[in-house]
Amino acid sequence: MKTKSSRLPIYIELPESTLLEGGTFFVRLQTLDQLDEFWRKHRDKFAFACEGKISSEPSFLHEYEWVFGSSKAAVVRTVLRWGQSGIGCEFYDWAKHDSQMHELFFLDRDAERYSKIEKGIWSEKDEVDFRTDCVRRSVETYRGWWRFCNLPNGYSSNEWLNGGQCFEELIDPHMAYQEVAITLQVQAFDDWRQSDFWELESHDGESIDELIRYWKNERAERGGYYGDENESPESIS
Repeated sequence: MKTKSSRLPIYIELPESTLLEGGTFFVRLQTLDQLDEFWRKHRDKFAFACEGKISSEPSFLHEYEWVFGSSKAAVVRTVLRWGQSGIGCEFYDWAKHDSQMHELFFLDRDAERYSKIEKGIWSEKDEVDFRTDCVRRSVETYRGWWRFCNLPNGYSSNEWLNGGQCFEELIDPHMAYQEVAITLQVQAFDDWRQSDFWELESHDGESIDELIRYWKNERAERGGYYGDENESPESIS
């Protein structure tokens, strides 16, 4: 889906070096020394961060732009310009909008069980897992799921989170919207940390420490490193 906003999130300006709503902090750190100095001064204030990576057409953050915060959800809300960009959450009613595939899901689930039973490769654990899933995801209870909506630049709502990460699927249409939003925001943060999403990378304190150590080693070995193109000749010599 396209965003309802006339502007991409990246065009919604974030005040720099100012504590924002939710306790987040937006800052541009153009060099490795700036990143290192900022983190030494503020590491006790912020547990999480999101870093803008190099991109020809960024939607959320430019390279060297950072959002720091005390919670994963707060960082993601700031990055997405939640409440301003049009990005939100919706319940996708799968059974209503794609009834054939909804029906096939349950037929395929049963068929897989019968096939493995006939082949003698269906274990007691498989049966327990199957019955547990049937209770949670029956034809009546599993009609769809909550997802992000109004994502920019043609990002697919169904593909926004990497399914391989085994995130909890939110299937209760009556779930409180705020609870849904926070859960999906945390999932997005974790996905940016673990996936190869080229535009953003999220961090905890340990990974920021690792990042700084890595770039310092690269600099010491005369390799390319974070922000080297932004340094003055005097600072390099």
